[in-house]
Amino acid sequence: MFQLFRSRKQAFRIILGVIVAPIIITMVVTLIPGIFGSGSTSTGGDTVLAKVGANSITLEDAQGDLDDRLRTQRLPAGASIYLAPQVVQGLISDRALQQESERLGVNVTETELAEHLRREIFQGGEISQEQYAAFVQQRFQKTLPTFEEEVKRALAVAKLRRLVTDGVTVSQAEVEQEFKRRKERARIEYAAVNAASLQSSVSLSQNEIEAHFKKNQNLYQMPERRTFQYMILDDAKVAERVKIAPQELERYYNENKDRFRVQDRVRVTHILLKTTDKKDDEAKQIEAKARDLLQQARAGKDFAALAKASSEDDASAKKGGEIGWITRGQTVPEFEQKAFTMPPGEISDLVKTQYGYHIIKVLERETGRLKPFTEVQPTILQELRGERVDVERIQVAERARAAAIRRPGNLQEAAAEVGLPAFTAKLAARNSLIAEIGPEPGFMDAVFTAVKGSVVGPVQMTGKSVIAVVTEIEQPRPALLSEIFERVKNDASLAKAGEAAEARASQLADRAKTLGDLGKAAKEMKLKVKKTELFTRDGSIPGLGTAATIPEAFTAPVHSMAGPKTVGTDHIVFQIVERQGADMRLMDTEGKLIRETMLGTRQNEVFEVFRQDLLERLKKQGKIKIYQDRVDRVAANNRASPRSY
Repeated sequence: MFQLFRSRKQAFRIILGVIVAPIIITMVVTLIPGIFGSGSTSTGGDTVLAKVGANSITLEDAQGDLDDRLRTQRLPAGASIYLAPQVVQGLISDRALQQESERLGVNVTETELAEHLRREIFQGGEISQEQYAAFVQQRFQKTLPTFEEEVKRALAVAKLRRLVTDGVTVSQAEVEQEFKRRKERARIEYAAVNAASLQSSVSLSQNEIEAHFKKNQNLYQMPERRTFQYMILDDAKVAERVKIAPQELERYYNENKDRFRVQDRVRVTHILLKTTDKKDDEAKQIEAKARDLLQQARAGKDFAALAKASSEDDASAKKGGEIGWITRGQTVPEFEQKAFTMPPGEISDLVKTQYGYHIIKVLERETGRLKPFTEVQPTILQELRGERVDVERIQVAERARAAAIRRPGNLQEAAAEVGLPAFTAKLAARNSLIAEIGPEPGFMDAVFTAVKGSVVGPVQMTGKSVIAVVTEIEQPRPALLSEIFERVKNDASLAKAGEAAEARASQLADRAKTLGDLGKAAKEMKLKVKKTELFTRDGSIPGLGTAATIPEAFTAPVHSMAGPKTVGTDHIVFQIVERQGADMRLMDTEGKLIRETMLGTRQNEVFEVFRQDLLERLKKQGKIKIYQDRVDRVAANNRASPRSY
């Protein structure tokens, strides 16, 4: 609870954690029928992309959401053309739910907001208003009022969701039925005829190859190909240009000594038994338990083991109670006063705080001091060098882009002007591997969404940036047989082998059914029979893939045979050897999780129906309006000038 703000992932969950389920729903947005085709034209301010009632969705709203998705999901920049409409639809859905919350009087009080922030941001610790504001600005790039208003809206939607789904239930009979379905297991024996293994024995005439090509010509397309010039800015070479004199390091140290002052700090471990929301008699029992743990710790029992087994501070309990280094002001006063007055190795008496009873052990202590220049010199050098390299890289990239814009038809000259190497990729496909760049689908996506003659980038990659100009575009077209002859020949051969494999598998199935024994039939045809382990409906079968490919294993009678079935390039015939029902002894331990999963799924479905009905109602009332030309402009602008993430 004391390890505040050490992870951006942890911070990002603060809002998302409020309404995980509804956000999952609204992220997978289905377009509202008719809205995009409604012929809406631009009116009002150019930055308004859509309206839900009187609530406007602005370009800033959409661009911020779009940037977040491209960055956090590591999507290629060109994906913005597809994401932009989804982003706007997602924002429409969010605003509609927020307005519905207000209409129904579902509000969030200041007390509820404060409690949520205390639990999710402060995590039970105490920070100053200044630290709180700085944290919000750093992690979310928002002011406190804006941030808190967004959290309140999210909490209101979470309340609305609970209101809508409160009556959703899952019966015990449904749980048992699902438990039996999940836990039933089957075992099969099977023989496979592999098409690829017969391919070498297949002969093809020229006419057969041409016939296969003609029959499947729609499958043989030459993709769009592009010729582009590109220049590479190598980060390592930029770094070589940056020199920092020793005097600069000393001057930085002298001007920033406060940075290098170490506060008094202690490294502590603790055991916490919580008393929050407990009645007096319960609190007394908890105190007695804490005293027993204290006695065990002082008697020499391993402190970490006690913490793992008994501490109710989940974050530190996993690490044997260790909180790590703390400085003054990071913990509640009672905890701080004790921790900073104990010598290393000592175990405290019971320490009562607003959270409960703590047993504290100090592992290490450091007294505040000013670190000498020699100790921090490498850190200063690394920081200053990093800053200078970043500045230099940006400046070189800006000069390179400007030169490329001036000479769009000759990137070689533009590159020479700024001292960078330039290359040409001739008629490359989107999935082509460019030798000097490597596998960079984001860059290729940017190139393939750019218009001819436009400057792409700089696109940041690992260790380098690239600027490109598209000089030639060859549109997709049907392939000529001569261009892909070997591919067509292989496909035709495999198809013919597949027909032979299917016929052989049918022969096996007929013979097995006649004999009533798959093993004997397979032996006659010199095929090997394999036996699987027991598998569930949702499981996988080594060599065959998912069990879902052979549902007959759970529906046909035991000992019956089925097939042939096509599984990948195999044609299999199988016999159901065994089927075992669910072990109902496990129902008590696993039924709860199944119920929770089923309930969550059902609640999601109910809330999704509510959300869709709400959007449809607002659309019919004319309260949802999209300025489609502006949405298209967002996508086009991002496509022409993709951001680097």
